[in-house]
Amino acid sequence: MASFKSHPVFYTSLLLAGALTAGQAWLIFSQSGQIAKERAAIDQKKQALQAYAFQSPFPSRDNLVTVEAARAQIEKVREEIRGELRSNSDVAQKIANAVVPATPTDAYFDLSYYVERVRAAAESASIRIAADTRFGFSDYTKTGPETELIPAVFIQRQYAEYLLTALLAAQPAEFIGLQRERPLTAEQKRLQEEAIAAGQTPPTTDPASAGDFFTIDPSTSARVPGFVETQPFRITFTGYTSALRNFLNELASFKLPVVVRSVEVEALNRDPAGQAPTPRPAAASIFGDPNGLGAPVIEEQPLVVPTESRFTVTVEIVSLVDKNQAPAATP
Repeated sequence: MASFKSHPVFYTSLLLAGALTAGQAWLIFSQSGQIAKERAAIDQKKQALQAYAFQSPFPSRDNLVTVEAARAQIEKVREEIRGELRSNSDVAQKIANAVVPATPTDAYFDLSYYVERVRAAAESASIRIAADTRFGFSDYTKTGPETELIPAVFIQRQYAEYLLTALLAAQPAEFIGLQRERPLTAEQKRLQEEAIAAGQTPPTTDPASAGDFFTIDPSTSARVPGFVETQPFRITFTGYTSALRNFLNELASFKLPVVVRSVEVEALNRDPAGQAPTPRPAAASIFGDPNGLGAPVIEEQPLVVPTESRFTVTVEIVSLVDKNQAPAATP
């Protein structure tokens, strides 16, 4: 104690040094435990890394060969489907090789000749048609489509002519009308998308020709944006069931990739002469008076009388989108 009193600074320094040494020893001890845990985690990760190093996470060569074979088979099936949808018939080849009109005037004359051909065929087959019908293209009575729409209208005209040629060959009684999807310019498509996004009714053009157009129900359409495109048409005519059957059989020949979406039938209650059937008295016996008393004999009538019906057939002409084809230049 006397030494501490005589040398307080010295002994105080010794006490502080001892305390510091004890604190450092405790810190080293506590950190050594954490270091041991970290080393254990590192060793565990090294073991996992070494385990992965001895494995082969990628497909083996045999697996790669199998995958490539499966891919080649799928691509082959895809090309076969494309080939079927393209169709190799004379009709398909003629449409594929047709030259698109260069100007609205050229397109106007192309449509005019189409109307003349179909009208002449209908009159030759004694099929009733309206005097002013334009067979789905009444908005081009005096002028052709604008330049941007020429390719779309031209392909619709070719498809429409095939459909009407098939219909007239089926011998309907009367052609009522052909409707198609309204082609739109890029600006019209933009305005339509904006109207739909705003919850408004999309704007239309040429209300007088609205009867030429219809919109197919998306839930029944084969169209898949970016993959499958379609050209929908709706054809209305009157006649007997045989006309409908012959028309559908022609479409089923697959000269073009046509898919029938719906057939609507409405009976018109006409006899073959075009008149409403006249009620006839019922007979007690189809063999006349069994007693031979001179009672009038009622002629036997057929159980089913053929009648005309109104048919509405909705079809789609299908084509696959070629993603490898370069986009067409904007005119």
